[in-house]
Amino acid sequence: MKIIEKFMIRNDCYLAGRKITPKGIMVHSTATPGVMAGEWFARWNKSYKAGETDRQVCVHAFLDDKDIYQYLPWDHRGWHAGGKANDTHIGFEICEPAGHTYRGPEMIGYDAAMREDYFRKVFRRAAELCAYLCRLYGLSERDIITHCEGYRLGIASNHADVMHWFPKHGESMDTFRALVKQLLTE
Repeated sequence: MKIIEKFMIRNDCYLAGRKITPKGIMVHSTATPGVMAGEWFARWNKSYKAGETDRQVCVHAFLDDKDIYQYLPWDHRGWHAGGKANDTHIGFEICEPAGHTYRGPEMIGYDAAMREDYFRKVFRRAAELCAYLCRLYGLSERDIITHCEGYRLGIASNHADVMHWFPKHGESMDTFRALVKQLLTE
């Protein structure tokens, strides 16, 4: 697994320089169809304080079917959860393929059969990244949550990701964690 390190040094989150001791991993999806991992650098390597962007967000990494881009050091406090999970969790985004839109949290026009190959690649890649991070920080698959699980735990804002997407391919966070557990034993 290759990780392309390209820190967002202009993002206010990076500039804040706060460190964390990772206690878990939070899995997100972008809800921005067709914008791939490498494209997020230009979108988010900007300063809110300097008036360059209207967003105060930053995750540790983005991944798609081809690449993983690490945009923050793993032990850097990210701005991804909208809650206390920012103090404890590494957060990364799985990029969604083009070809659908959103109405609230609902994917409109998403063709799971047509996107199955893409989904399988990113599902596996995300599990591999989680296994890598688990090894790095002494975590297990039980320390991995999705954004919506974080909300239910009271440590993240109210978002649907990734459970608006995984079930369309017959997957859940339980099957995802099972894959991570399998990878940790290999």
